[in-house]
Amino acid sequence: MRKVTLVAIALLAVSTFAFAGEAQVAKGKVQAVSGNAITVAGDDGEVWTFEATSQTKVVAEGAAHKAESLTAVGKKATMDSFVRENQHVTIKYWGKDGTNYIKKLRVH
Repeated sequence: MRKVTLVAIALLAVSTFAFAGEAQVAKGKVQAVSGNAITVAGDDGEVWTFEATSQTKVVAEGAAHKAESLTAVGKKATMDSFVRENQHVTIKYWGKDGTNYIKKLRVH
C-alpha cells in the first residue's frame, strides 16, 4: 500500500486567503506546472488554471519527506516541488476575482 502524506505548502509572496463559499472539484491531467501555478485538462477537454496559497494542502506519495528536505536546506516548497506534468490530480478549489485557488490537491 502506498504511503500518502498530507502536506501544507509554504509559499513565497502569497497572501493568506479565507475560503469563500463551497469548494468546487476539478479532476484531470496536469498540463503545466510552474512555481505556484498549475494547469489541468479535464477528460471533457475543459482546461483550468489554479494558484496555490499558503493554505493549499497537497496529498501525494512522499510529500512530507520532500517538504522536510526542502526546509532542511532553506528552500520553500512550491507546486512544482510535488506535481509534474501528465500526473492525474483531483483539486478542491474556490474562485475569487476570476482566479481559482487550490484548497486541496491530490495526486493519483
